[in-house]
Amino acid sequence: MTGETRWLRLRAFAGEWFVVLVVAFAVLAAAGGYAAGTAHAAPGTTTERQTVEHWAVGGEFGHSATVTRENPVFEVGETLEGRSTYFVGASPILDGTYRVSYADPTGDAEPVDVTATATLVLSSTGESATYWTDRERLATTDATLAPGETTSVAFDVNASRVDERATDIQQGLGDTAGEVTATISVAVNATGAVAGSEYPVSYTQSVPLTIAGSTYGVDAPGPTSEAATTQRTVQVAKSYGPLWTVGGPLLLLAGLAGLGALGAAYRRDEPGLTDAERDYLAFRDERAEFDEWVVRARLPATIRDRECADAESLADLVDYAIDADVGVVEDAASGSFYAVTRDLLVVYEPPAEPDVVSPLAGDFDALGVTTDRDPDEDLVEGVTADSGPEADDDGKAPPPDSPTVEAED
Repeated sequence: MTGETRWLRLRAFAGEWFVVLVVAFAVLAAAGGYAAGTAHAAPGTTTERQTVEHWAVGGEFGHSATVTRENPVFEVGETLEGRSTYFVGASPILDGTYRVSYADPTGDAEPVDVTATATLVLSSTGESATYWTDRERLATTDATLAPGETTSVAFDVNASRVDERATDIQQGLGDTAGEVTATISVAVNATGAVAGSEYPVSYTQSVPLTIAGSTYGVDAPGPTSEAATTQRTVQVAKSYGPLWTVGGPLLLLAGLAGLGALGAAYRRDEPGLTDAERDYLAFRDERAEFDEWVVRARLPATIRDRECADAESLADLVDYAIDADVGVVEDAASGSFYAVTRDLLVVYEPPAEPDVVSPLAGDFDALGVTTDRDPDEDLVEGVTADSGPEADDDGKAPPPDSPTVEAED
C-alpha cells in the first residue's frame, strides 16, 4: 500500500468517525488536563500523623583492662583499651563505663533526671527455656542533665571470678543442660517533661562477656538512644506517581494535537473523500481481493480491434471471466483489465489515481522499502482467447496459473 492510499484510508476513517474522534480527543485532553493540573498546579492536601521528638537520652559502652600480672608481652600497669580479647592471666579485671548523654533537638527542653544501673547477668538457656539466671548489681549512678550534658556509670568485672561463679552454680544445680552466658546490662531510666507533663523514657543495653579458658572477649555494641516523642496531625501536600505527573501532560498534549489535526483537516475540507477518491479506494480493495485471478501481461495494440464491452467494476469483470472460463489480464502499459474470449473483449478501465499529496508517501522510501510492484515482473507478451483454466464442479474456475501465450506479429 502506497503512502497516498494509506492517506486516503486515513481520511476516509476520519470522515466517517469525525464526531466520535472529536469527542474522544476532547475527553483525552480533558482527562490529561485534569491529571496534569491536579499533580502539578493544585495537588491538594492530605492528613498525616507525624512523630515529634522532644528530647532523647542515649549511651555507649567503653571498656579496658589493666595488666596486673607479669607476662612476656605486656608490662605491669599497662592499660589495654577497646580490645575484643583480653587475657585472664595478665589482666583479669575488666574496667567498663557506660556514658549517658542527653540531647535536645527542639532547643527548649528542660533538664532530665537520669539513673543508670549496671548489672552482671549469668544465665543458662536452652533452645526454648531458661534454666537459671543470676544477677549481680555492679554500679549505679544518678544525675540531672541539662541538654548536651553527659554522665557515666563505671563498673569492673573479674573474669576469673565470673567463670568460677558460673561453675559453682552449675555444680550446685546438677549441671544443667543449657549454655551458660555472661552479660553486662545497663538500664537507663530518664524522667523529663513534654508539653508541661512528666514523661519517662527507659531502655536497656547489653554487652556480652565471653570467657574461654585463658581469654575473655567483649563485643560492645554501638551507641543507642531512646527519645521522648508525641504524635501530631499535619496537613501535607499530596504526592502523585508518574501516571499523574507524566501521563497527565502526555494525554493533554495527545488530545490537543488530535483536536488540532482534526480542526486543520476540517478547514481544508479533508475529512471524508470525494467521489473520485472513494471510487479509487473501492478499486484498490477489489484489486487486492481478486489478485489471484489477475494475470499481468503486455498486450498488443490490436487487442482493441475485436468487439468490445465495458465492465462496471473489476468484480463484474472477474465474474464474467469465471463464467467464460478465461483469465483476467491487466495490461501493464495502460493499467486496463481485460477478459478475452473468442467472440468478445470485456474491458474494465480503473479510476485514475487521485492527485493526492500525502504526508505518508515518503514513509517506506525513508526505510528503503518499495511497496509498488515492478511493472515488468511476471509479464506475458500476448494472450489468446483460449487462455484460462477449466471450471470446477461448481462452475467456478480456479485462479489461472499462467495464460496461454502466442507470438504476435
